[in-house]
Amino acid sequence: MGTATTLSMAPFRGITTRAFRNAFTTHIGGCDLLYAPFISGTGTKRVHPDKLIDLLPRNEEAPVVPQVLSNSAEEIILLGNALYDHGYTILNWNLGCPFSRIARKKKGSGILPYPELLDRLLDKIFSETRIGISIKTRLGYHSPEEIWKIWPVLNRYPLQEVILHPRTGKQLYKGQADPEAFARWRDESRHPLVYNGDIANVTVFRNFCNLFPGQTQWMPGRGILTDPFLALSIKNALPGEETRRERLINFHQALQEYVASIPGDARQLGWMKAIWHYLAGSFANSTEVSRRIKRSRNPEAYQAAVDFAFQQPFSGEEEKAQHFRSLTR
Repeated sequence: MGTATTLSMAPFRGITTRAFRNAFTTHIGGCDLLYAPFISGTGTKRVHPDKLIDLLPRNEEAPVVPQVLSNSAEEIILLGNALYDHGYTILNWNLGCPFSRIARKKKGSGILPYPELLDRLLDKIFSETRIGISIKTRLGYHSPEEIWKIWPVLNRYPLQEVILHPRTGKQLYKGQADPEAFARWRDESRHPLVYNGDIANVTVFRNFCNLFPGQTQWMPGRGILTDPFLALSIKNALPGEETRRERLINFHQALQEYVASIPGDARQLGWMKAIWHYLAGSFANSTEVSRRIKRSRNPEAYQAAVDFAFQQPFSGEEEKAQHFRSLTR
């Protein structure tokens, strides 16, 4: 893979918050960039400080790319210029969110059936923004044929990069991503293209490397949440088992220290359970780990479930893949 490989942590709303990103960078590492969950609803007059609380002050040790979800050029310009003033150089525009409550507002992947609208927005954004713009997108919302009209629009503007998840919005995360479609649009793109989708483990990643010779930019998504050491594995820097266990425990402890600041046991447990929905896949006995975490109703029961988890052997490649596939059933 070599030193040119760039790995980015995908944004997950409600999970990859500032606390998660900082704990990951401190105790695990391996990701070159960490994408923050999207910001939305900033309005067009003033960015309220609460909208930037996950991004400020900027953390130099964990290179973060902010993301915006909007169909308003004025809103994107306002947010981009505010972030630029705080030292950020790139704002990622989310054109990939697949969920219907977002898409029906012509936001996320819901804008993809409307290339003329996208063109007008990009024209306005690039006429007034000072920050660099990248895009995270899909093959379309209703159909993968939609990308045929979207891609010429993207190629007209000086985007920093395009992150392509080769599914449609209607697919959500079900079925298989389409790596052949990624290969096709990689050839058509005038921008650096980042692959995102179904990087479940190192074996899958290497298969993708064979499909896309020379591809250097990757965004593992659920695979990183399932196996936080995936990026280090890809970079041939995976530590030994006992070191991994110690670092994972320290990572969890850092999250626990943060979650203690959230009022209410139910909210604290809810956030940690959302993380364990994925993280259970790190362990060979993932079904039982998941069951115990889900059934915990108070801090004591939760801690007992966590203690059980950290006593289990780590999962193998196929076990990680099975857990990965189970996430969208």
